[in-house]
Amino acid sequence: MAKNGLKSLAGFADQAVASATNVALTVVVAREVDPWTLGAFAVAYTLYLVAVGFSRAVASEPLLVRFSHVPTDRHREGARGSTGVAIIIGVAGGLGMVAVALPVGGAIADAVVPLGLFLPALLLKDAWRFVFLAAGRPGQAIVNDLVWALAQVVCVGGVMLSGEPSVGWFVAAWGASAVVACAAGAVQARLAPSPWRAGRWLREHRDLLPSYTVDFVARAGGRNLTLLAVGWVGGLPALAAIRAAEVLFGGLNVVLQAGYLVAIPQAVGAFRKSTAALRAAVFAQSGLLVLLSLAYSAVILLIPDAWGRALVGQTWSIAEEVLLAQALLYTGIAAITGPVVGLRALGDARRSAGVRLLLVPLYIVSSVAGASLAGAAGAVLGLGLAHLAGLILWIAQFRTLLHIPPSLQGTPMELNEYGRRHRGILAPLLLVPLVAAGAGLGWAAIQPATYRHVTELQIPAPSDTASAATAEQSVATFRSLISSPSVVNAVARDTGVDVALIRAGLTTERPSEDKERGNVVQVVFTGDDPKTAPKVTSVAAITAANELLGPNIERARSNVDGAQAAADERAKAVSDAMAANGLVPDRYRVLLGEITRLKTELIAPSGNRRRGVIARALREREAEQKSIAGQVVPFMMLQNRADQANRSLIDTTTKLREVEARLEQARASIVPLTNEAEAIAKSPIMIRAAAMGAGIGVLLAIVALGLRELLRPTRRGRDELVPTTPAHLPERV
Repeated sequence: MAKNGLKSLAGFADQAVASATNVALTVVVAREVDPWTLGAFAVAYTLYLVAVGFSRAVASEPLLVRFSHVPTDRHREGARGSTGVAIIIGVAGGLGMVAVALPVGGAIADAVVPLGLFLPALLLKDAWRFVFLAAGRPGQAIVNDLVWALAQVVCVGGVMLSGEPSVGWFVAAWGASAVVACAAGAVQARLAPSPWRAGRWLREHRDLLPSYTVDFVARAGGRNLTLLAVGWVGGLPALAAIRAAEVLFGGLNVVLQAGYLVAIPQAVGAFRKSTAALRAAVFAQSGLLVLLSLAYSAVILLIPDAWGRALVGQTWSIAEEVLLAQALLYTGIAAITGPVVGLRALGDARRSAGVRLLLVPLYIVSSVAGASLAGAAGAVLGLGLAHLAGLILWIAQFRTLLHIPPSLQGTPMELNEYGRRHRGILAPLLLVPLVAAGAGLGWAAIQPATYRHVTELQIPAPSDTASAATAEQSVATFRSLISSPSVVNAVARDTGVDVALIRAGLTTERPSEDKERGNVVQVVFTGDDPKTAPKVTSVAAITAANELLGPNIERARSNVDGAQAAADERAKAVSDAMAANGLVPDRYRVLLGEITRLKTELIAPSGNRRRGVIARALREREAEQKSIAGQVVPFMMLQNRADQANRSLIDTTTKLREVEARLEQARASIVPLTNEAEAIAKSPIMIRAAAMGAGIGVLLAIVALGLRELLRPTRRGRDELVPTTPAHLPERV
């Protein structure tokens, strides 16, 4: 047990190191390139994630399932085939990326072409991790990741020191460091990949690969489809809130990913002992991950506001509302890890893919329904509840397969028997989503009419010399302020509308492309009272503009007050010096003029005055000037300081007037697009309500089916049907 615990900790550390290197690369690129180029890097990194996910489904996960806890020679044979397939996938995928990126050109080609060239090395580097995990040596995986990290420091550091870093060179440095890690992995494993065995690998594992591929597509595609659906219903602010919350739960996400990878070899080893050992391992894995999820969630929920703003910036105010629902979601993900791993260990890929495909629509419908009811928090809450409902289905599938003899697993006989078992309730269960959809349609039909009003304004840039990026940042800040508690509470106080209604209906939009006019933002409110909607948008626009420029005005006023105080202090000092010295400063200026005149006259005398008389008068004036200079110099310094203070006062006052003028400009640009709120058509709302009702009906049907499966009398365990000694277990689980 202690040995398994150490291996688990090592697996978690391996995943943490691997994730940290990728995050560090993203941070470096974000700091060194412009936003457009960073977007190109994001495209390349997304393509890498798709490629590595497909490689794991075809090459690495079959290795974990069928070559864990096997003799060394057999593991080495599987490692050669798995790493060889990863190289083939990398070559094929890399050529495809290069062929598509070159015609596109621009920053996309700069980022994707080097990725395509180094994709075989990147996928082989990832495959070595699974080789070491399947062999029960996660420590070597950590060493390989550290080699990769060190190589990245050298390669990426060289690009930064070159003086002209570009996204292409950053991706190339990333790939070159993967080549170093691949060479280190071959030395560590003492074997070389065998790409020529790819065909044999595909034939031997053809029973797993289609389902594993479908499972990968369902996981990746389901998440993206869910986010797109939530964005369609809840808008970009909902997606921003979800993304900000995901950043805070990033550490837990790393733990869950590592837990899945580490758990598969351990579950395979437990199954080679007995089904009872597998059952205990599966529930222990889920229990441990759930406890970790709850502990991590408790820490996140107790984060002070100052720490939250330091981590995710201005999005903390919207992310905070999603944290509790996000904790529920990750707890559900942790809970299903055990049954998913159990199905992997049992070698039944078909059931995993089937359950995943069944749950994807449920995830989408639940999140969309939640987003339509409660925004981002509702979307995540719906997704979390769907995961908990899916947990019942995962457990039911695992328990069912655990009690089926190996000779009947996955056969038509078993499928027919499963269908006959639930035949009596299938027809009623099919009616549940239809009835729920009808109920949602009827509920939407009887709801009062909803009205929408839009007010438009121009967001001023911080200054006339501000860049386009700075001006766009002002727009983003204004849009986040609209949903801030201070603005919402101020609008509720001035309009008398309930805070909850304002929070649910107030948002912002940008004009469509054909109407894009600089930094124009539209403030939108949707509510059930057509009379208050225009007032809400107007007050919200004014309040948010005050919140945006108010700190700048206060800062400018503070600067004016300081400059005024300094100018008054300098003027008083000059006045005191004048009072103390009398007419000395004026006499000094008179002497300067006379000395200049006498020097000119001495050079070219005029009239009857002799040179001696002129020279004597000049010496007298210079002696008098020298005698009073000690009193005049401090006065002149005070006078200069007073002049500087006056100029500073003029500059700060000018800046204050500029900021106040920008606020007045923003207020003057506030224009309602319509004088009255417009009624929203009910048909989209009815469609959403029907879809939400159907989703809830599907959820209830799945829960009912899962409960029936769980409460069904258990047949004799598999331990009684087949011997549990290793000699009687099939060679490939």
